Amino acid sequence: DHRDLHFFPTRRSSDLMAKSLKQKNQPQLVTFVLVNVMGLGAIALGFPHLLALAEELTKGNWAILGKLIAVPAVISLVIGILGWAMPSRGQEVLVFWRTGKHCLPSSRAFTVLGPRDHRVDMQRLSLRHGPLPTLAAEQTSLWYRMYRSHIDEVSVEDAHGAYLRFREMTTLALALLFACVMSSVWFHIPAQRLVLECILVVVEYLFLMVAARNAATHFVSNVLAIESSAPLETPSLR
Repeated sequence: DHRDLHFFPTRRSSDLMAKSLKQKNQPQLVTFVLVNVMGLGAIALGFPHLLALAEELTKGNWAILGKLIAVPAVISLVIGILGWAMPSRGQEVLVFWRTGKHCLPSSRAFTVLGPRDHRVDMQRLSLRHGPLPTLAAEQTSLWYRMYRSHIDEVSVEDAHGAYLRFREMTTLALALLFACVMSSVWFHIPAQRLVLECILVVVEYLFLMVAARNAATHFVSNVLAIESSAPLETPSLR
């Protein structure tokens, strides 16, 4: 059962770590949504309308200012609900474009990722854990046990937090795309502006998807690198 952010069956300490990382990422996620909403809103309004709004503000029209604050805040809240309501399994599909046990990079930890990383001593891992698994589920299981032993390592926590952050942003980008289409119908936004908004959001989604994949790969590889450098006489796993 691949739940939550650790790629694997959750445990109590893992859940606490995930919640802690989510809380640390929250300000960046809120900023991400607000900046996108304001930027896309500016495109939807058009430059002449923005100039007219600026002129109204210089005249002291505070009602306009209230709307400029309230509308992005409400839209951001809706987008946040759409993005954060999606279960982690669905978010992983949006990032990796795969489903099932082969979706997550931990399923390729010992056959692909470890051998590619010059920091990982595969021979030492074999000495510590015996013949390394090749089946996806077994690779995930062994990797998770290694991760549990090094959960507090700074490089592991940083990579994990980055993966969570970019995974959430990837999901929120698609929620923004949905919001653009819906708002164009509601506010009668011209088609050319809607097309520009959608192109920008899709490009942003692709960049965030790549960033999330890279962070996930670093997460897996960092655990393997630390585990392979641990003293053989004091194995971390039993």
